Parts: sequence; structure tokens; C-alpha cells
Amino acid sequence: MSAAPHGVRLGAPFGVPVHLASSWPVFAVFMVLYFGPQVQRVLPGIGAGAYFVAVAYAVLLATSVLAHEAAHALVARAGGARVGRIVLDLFGGHTVYEAGRLTPGQSALVAVVGPVANGILAALGWAVLPLVPDGVPFLLAVAFVWSNAVVAVFNLVPGHPLDGGHLLDALVWRVSGRRDLGLLVSGWSGRIVALAVVAWFVLAPLSAGSRPSLVLVAWAGLVGAMLWAGASQAVRAGRRLRAYARVDTRDVVAPLRVVPGDTLLGDALPSVGEEATTPVVLVGDPAAPAETWFLLDPPPGCPADVPVSAVAARAPAGWILDAATRPPLPDLVDHMHATGAPVLLLRSSVGVEGAVTAAAVQDALTRAGLHG
Repeated sequence: MSAAPHGVRLGAPFGVPVHLASSWPVFAVFMVLYFGPQVQRVLPGIGAGAYFVAVAYAVLLATSVLAHEAAHALVARAGGARVGRIVLDLFGGHTVYEAGRLTPGQSALVAVVGPVANGILAALGWAVLPLVPDGVPFLLAVAFVWSNAVVAVFNLVPGHPLDGGHLLDALVWRVSGRRDLGLLVSGWSGRIVALAVVAWFVLAPLSAGSRPSLVLVAWAGLVGAMLWAGASQAVRAGRRLRAYARVDTRDVVAPLRVVPGDTLLGDALPSVGEEATTPVVLVGDPAAPAETWFLLDPPPGCPADVPVSAVAARAPAGWILDAATRPPLPDLVDHMHATGAPVLLLRSSVGVEGAVTAAAVQDALTRAGLHG
């Protein structure tokens, strides 16, 4: 199964793929429509050029977000975590990495470097402001300084999915020794932050005797929804970790079956009614190295007389793990998420031991009492 699309790939600096999500243009349009009129008020003679200034500001802000996320990615990788990708999206951006490989201290360091990066950018911008010419360059420089300062400070608010929430998570995790408790505390704190953000943009103008800006209220609602979703994800992750403790990795390892590429789909797929230990079907030469095998990924309704080579997908990099390390279930799930691999092969010195699938993990967690 192929990984879900993450938008336009911009490149892979330092080996980390960077994607521009399809939602980012929505953010850019908002910036243009909101800041364009403000630029016209500050620089009355600029006319329609104000909207081009707003576009330039959106690009500068995207650059700041990229610096923020790159700091997360580089420090996470330095700590031994596999970094999957950086995505610039509607609400800024996010970095996908294997958080389960980090200690509480490393997790806190990964979280704090993002705001630090924005703080450094704000300080550098402030330092060069006296050298910037008046007019559009000075306006962009001031906006750059303030936006980086605001991003740095706001991200330190203690609630998931903000970096301050990851710091709170790491602190509770370090003190209690329980990662699930850290996620639950920071997740519920993030829900409070989400409600507070929306309330601020509605109640602050009312308390000052003015009407709230519909544009800002709508944007606050979107940001609040994003924060609530991220916080809820942390709560679910905490509950999931509690369920992980009741599942052994051996419970989710399935046997393998490798079939030649000319095998018909109907002959390769397991028969209906077979036991839960039905093997994972892969495509390739059984005698060849596992790196050359493909995942059988037939679309719904695919005819049974189609050769499996026609519906096989190349497995993503990193889908083969060393079984000798006996990675715990949370690490396997983190790795699966970071690589986009729906199947992970566990290989030892004597050969491939079996495979872990997302469906098998979910079934085991459901049996362990995790629902939803």
C-alpha cells in the first residue's frame, strides 16, 4: 500500500523530505486578503501592490516555519529518531519522526529547538532593522520580526500539539516514568488552550466595547479546531500506550508468503474463512533478498485473474527491521508511521521471521481494550 500523499515535494535538504501540503495555499490566500488592506493603510500610495507585499510576507512566514520544523527534524535525527518528513500546511507545519525512540530529555530538546529557532530569527531581524530601507522592505522586516517572536512565544504554551505541550509531556513523563500519563496531561491541557484561543478572539474585543472581527474569529475557530484535534490525538495516544502495555509484539507478527510475479491474484490471496494467522502475501522471488520483494496491494474489486505483479507496490525504504532488537510495539507503530510502511518485516540473522501489519496491530489493541 502506498503512503498517503503529503502534497508537493519541495526537496530533501539534509535528507529530510519537505512537502508543501495542498492546504497551504488556503493559508496564503488568507494572508493576502487580511494583510493586503493593512499594507494599503500603512503605505497609501502602493495601490494593488499591497497584495504582492502580502504574498511576500506569506513566503517569509513559510520560510520561518520551515526553519522551525527543520530544527525539530535535525535534533530528532541527532537523538537517533528516524525523521519521515516535514510538511508545510494550513496551520504552519509539522514534522513526522519516531518519538518513541527518544528519552524524555531528548523529547524536550526536540520540542524546544523549534521556538528557539524562531527566537533567533526574530533577534537577527531586530538587529538588522536599522539597516533596512524605509517602505516595503522595512514593513516586511518588521512583520518578519514580530511573526517569528509570536510563533516562538505561542509555541511554548503548555498544551499539545504546541511545542510547550511536548515539553509538558516530557516533564510528566520524566517525573512519573509513564509516557502515557505525559500525553494525557498535555493533551487535556491542549484542549483547554484550544478553547482559550477561541474565547480570546471573541471576548477580548467585546470587553473593549468593540465588535470582534469576523475574519479573525473565523481564523481563530480554525486554529482552535486544529489545536483541539492535535490535543485529542495526544489523549488518544496516551490511551493507546496504556493498551500497548497489554500487547506483546509477538501477538502481532504474522507469517510470510512470497509468491512469484506471474501468480494470479485469486491464487495468491488468502481464502475466506482462514484463521487469523493468515500469512502476509508479498511478491517477488522467494530466494531473492527481502529488499527486492513488493507489497501486494490490489485495488478494491480487482479481478482474480490479474497477475500479482500488476497490483504490487514497491515497499518504502526502512520497512525491514532487525528482529534481534525485539522492538516494542510503540516503536514499531512509530516506525510504521514515519516510513509510511503498512507492513514491517522483522529479519534476524537466520532470515525473515515474520511481518507486522497495521491491521494486526489495531486488532490486538482492540482485544486489549482500546476502542476508537
